[in-house]
Amino acid sequence: MATVFKVKSEDNGNGKSSLTPELVQSKLFYLSDAAHKLHLDTKSYAQHKALGKLYEGLIGFRDEISEKMMGYMNGKRIGSIKVGALPEFSEKAAMELAKEVRDFGMELKEYAEEKHFCDVENVAQSLSGLGASTVYLLTLT
Repeated sequence: MATVFKVKSEDNGNGKSSLTPELVQSKLFYLSDAAHKLHLDTKSYAQHKALGKLYEGLIGFRDEISEKMMGYMNGKRIGSIKVGALPEFSEKAAMELAKEVRDFGMELKEYAEEKHFCDVENVAQSLSGLGASTVYLLTLT
């Protein structure tokens, strides 16, 4: 069974996200590590390629989003992060991870909009798109 690292923001009734830079970076590290693990463990060539594309894209997003957030925070470094346990491979776990990437991208876009991290909004939309295209590719296996 897959272990999904949840970083779901709640607005606590005040319309504000509970995401923090530490939670964002933790989630990005988890997603890339989980995609890499699933990529390595699949026995399907099509899944291997789809998850490889996801993994490679996430590495870039992990770096780009972290650097841009620190720039918007005037160079302040992001504190310690926590990365959850990685999932065991299953087709369901692969699909859940792709959907999690898609949904987290949209959640990050909303957070970035709230914080006025304008270019992080743009990158978050592309992150969501990477998840969406992976969902599609995984339906072809």
